[in-house]
Amino acid sequence: MSVGTQTRRKRTRTNTNNMVGGDGIGAESILEGMLARQSSFLQHNLRDGLNFAEGNDSGAAVVNHNEPPFIDNENAIVDLDHTKVERIGEEDDEGHEEDDDLIFIKEQPVYFASPTILGSKNYTSTTSKKFKKQRTISLPQLPHAKLLYQAMREAPRVQNNDELLHLTGSTSKTLDGNRKVNLRVIQSPSPMDHDPFYSSSVSPKANSSASSDSDSMMDSGLNYGQTASNTTSHKRSLRRLSAPRLTAKLVGKKAKTKKRSNFKTDKDGHYVYQQGDVFGGNRFLVEQLLGQGTFGKVLKCYDIAGDTTIEAEAQTHTWNSTASVQPKYVAVKVIRAIDRYREAAKTELRVLQAILENDPHGQYQCLILQECFDYKNHICIVTDLLGRSVYDFMCANGVARFPGSHVQAMAKQLIRSVCFLHDLGIIHTDLKPENVLLCDETCVEKNLPLDIVRTMSARRKEASGGKRKFLTNPEIKIIDFGSAVFHNEYHPPVISTRHYRAPEIVLGLGWSFPCDVWSIACVLVELVTGESLYPIHENLEHMAMMQRINGEPFPPKIVEKMFYKATHKLGNSPSDLSSTVLKHFDKNALSLQWPEKNKKGDYITKEKSIKRVMSSCDRLDIHISKKIRADYGEWLSINWNLTPEKNWALIRSKALNEKKYNGMVAGDLNKETFLFWYWFVDLCRKMFEFDPTKRITAKEALDHEWFSLGILDEGITCFGKF
Repeated sequence: MSVGTQTRRKRTRTNTNNMVGGDGIGAESILEGMLARQSSFLQHNLRDGLNFAEGNDSGAAVVNHNEPPFIDNENAIVDLDHTKVERIGEEDDEGHEEDDDLIFIKEQPVYFASPTILGSKNYTSTTSKKFKKQRTISLPQLPHAKLLYQAMREAPRVQNNDELLHLTGSTSKTLDGNRKVNLRVIQSPSPMDHDPFYSSSVSPKANSSASSDSDSMMDSGLNYGQTASNTTSHKRSLRRLSAPRLTAKLVGKKAKTKKRSNFKTDKDGHYVYQQGDVFGGNRFLVEQLLGQGTFGKVLKCYDIAGDTTIEAEAQTHTWNSTASVQPKYVAVKVIRAIDRYREAAKTELRVLQAILENDPHGQYQCLILQECFDYKNHICIVTDLLGRSVYDFMCANGVARFPGSHVQAMAKQLIRSVCFLHDLGIIHTDLKPENVLLCDETCVEKNLPLDIVRTMSARRKEASGGKRKFLTNPEIKIIDFGSAVFHNEYHPPVISTRHYRAPEIVLGLGWSFPCDVWSIACVLVELVTGESLYPIHENLEHMAMMQRINGEPFPPKIVEKMFYKATHKLGNSPSDLSSTVLKHFDKNALSLQWPEKNKKGDYITKEKSIKRVMSSCDRLDIHISKKIRADYGEWLSINWNLTPEKNWALIRSKALNEKKYNGMVAGDLNKETFLFWYWFVDLCRKMFEFDPTKRITAKEALDHEWFSLGILDEGITCFGKF
């Protein structure tokens, strides 16, 4: 729910300190403290701290205070400069009853100043011109939680019942598409070749002299106070520097005297990483290994020829005497020099090209392709260099879980990105925290209590320094389209990392767009709890945990289809389907047999396995409740079988009893915060639907009730702080 004007109409006039009313529990809570100074908070903290308008460096949202008051159909008028609501033609409170829980909310527009955002009419936030009647307090939301999505085109169908059996995609379409990929081949330069910055008009004799001059200039460092003629000479000398020396000069490091290393490939087709390697026609200088896998390696490289600042100034003979030279770093994915990985890389390139053509400015939080080429039989994919992954941030945090406001902001971006991909007919297939990168790692650090620090593992304690970190901007980007496929092309039998794998993949039913929605739900729960929802490595335990988390067995319909497909050998099933999945189901009862028993009725499932499943998870609403009680009190509970009103009544009753008998204040929860988490669980429940034909789609998820609710937490108060 957006920040807005709010009021609570009373039969008798009340003090503003009663804003929380009967819904608030915990006089010492952050929520009550913030609400007590709501007017100041709205007009100062959110106006100044949440401002994306140009000229404001905080990078956050701002409400439009230049709008005239707006009158809705019920004659309610909102004064945007003062947080009050008046009813036109309404008599005094005395003598007239009024619903004193009724709150009118004016949704405020959010403005962005980023060029890539301003350029798009799609990347906007809610600008509703209507008042909403809510029985809740208007709590703030982060700008990214209010992003809208406009469909690119009519989305392809989700899989229907028949496709659960037959959906495998067309291999020929994949091969035909890959044949159309034309890669620029870059030859390995000879020792006599010069850098891209070298001017071919200079004679070899001049080269030698220039090289000597360049070396002496680099030893003395860059001199920004040069005359115009010296500047031109200096820029020409920069163009004659070797790649390592030029890079050393730009970043202010001491030049390395060792010879340039060679780009080597091992017997398995992997590039042999070595810091300082130069490849791609003497263009990319390897600085760091960012990641590696079966596909190849991802490198942090300095793009020499891509430094447009150096190139432009060298050509125009100009020099900025005040601005420092910033090196341009990129991420380069070097694919293994083996045919099957090259084919997969061509599919990835087609996916990236489709994203680039439809979203050149990256408005939908997807990684944007810069260029690609073929070097020594390695396909190299060049993209922007972003921050570390959400997973790495969680590992280095004293408390791994994110505040609710950040989870909501990331969820909106993630689901919105998947909507965009699905509209293009693309299925990502490998959504996980490792493949979600932070655009800005700036954070606010807060010391944790000693009793919490003592319970940390040595690794987390060292990585976090005993502090909890809150991002100042939870903007994200989705990366790694190496496993992505077009919906009508070849579908491998097994996709996704185990922890985020949908049940239709495990059961060998065939998969389509809904598998991404399941993965998103796994990611969201992990952001809330700080732990993987499915910390297992084999099918039986995975299926047992799925049933436990969903609170119900697999639907007989999809189990029957699994047996039918296996019996008639339809589609492309996982090679281990019979040994790891089918044998654990009763063909007559169409149910999973877990824990397993022998004919004598004795359990044959190992006790360690049973304990691992039973202790790792519970039904999702109970599981989430247990994890967030650390923030809101032991009496917090969510039961998805009860309405929100009945849930809240039980919580109030329990909290009041605790206060009455124990003489203590129970936690920092109010009804609005409870509703936020209740509807979060509801959204996840719909995303965890076993039957992919009934699972909520990404577009439907964007319209879920949860995204209309706000929460006031440390994610809100830390946003845009620096």
